[in-house]
Amino acid sequence: MQDFFSALNRLAEDDNPELFGLPSNIDRSVQRFNSTQVINNLKNLQSISAQELRFDKQKWQELLNPICQLWSSTYRKEEFNQVRITKKDLDNDDPVNSFVYMEVLAVIQILKKVNESITSILGVLNGTEMLTPVIEAEATALLKNAVPPTWEKHWEGPENPTNWLRTLNRKGLALINWVSRVQSGSLLNTQVSLSDLLHPETFLNALRQRSARIYKVAINELKLVSSFDLGKMDRQGAISLEGLWL
Repeated sequence: MQDFFSALNRLAEDDNPELFGLPSNIDRSVQRFNSTQVINNLKNLQSISAQELRFDKQKWQELLNPICQLWSSTYRKEEFNQVRITKKDLDNDDPVNSFVYMEVLAVIQILKKVNESITSILGVLNGTEMLTPVIEAEATALLKNAVPPTWEKHWEGPENPTNWLRTLNRKGLALINWVSRVQSGSLLNTQVSLSDLLHPETFLNALRQRSARIYKVAINELKLVSSFDLGKMDRQGAISLEGLWL
């Protein structure tokens, strides 16, 4: 037992990230995440008081105006309205193409719902719309610097509403580009970023199905190999997916 205790006492207080297959600089991400959490908590403490949560048109206009302006400057309604997805597109024989069409439809629907929500809040603030329980709940969440549950049920993104809106719009615009690449047959010819997607795990499943069909192998025989360092990838016996790197 003494030998075990001696060995344990010699271990460092901090675990080496390489023991878990993580890059050596992963601590930076942890510190950044913890710092963001602290900053958000401090914002929540000072953002709003119980008195300010009660509907006061002038006060609400002052507090909600920044996020409404952010939405107006980031939401590209015309670009999303130009996207045309047909039933034939959704029934595409290629699982990856079909996924992309469904994904862009999903993000467009979420953006429309958020736009309707913010438009209703603006209507109340401008005196052109009645304050309903739903609008009040969504506005109150924003006043608390939180993402309204009616938004979050469609997609669980950043906890901060400003970051949530920016990220959703970025994903939407990126997915429009994915659709263009699908239609030109060039999606998997170059790198793709999984951060563009709402459901990256579904994309990987679609990619497995596509690969199994192309190479006529059982889907359970395929293995996904990943590495932070591309040079360490062992490509022997691996299948090249048209130069695709995730």
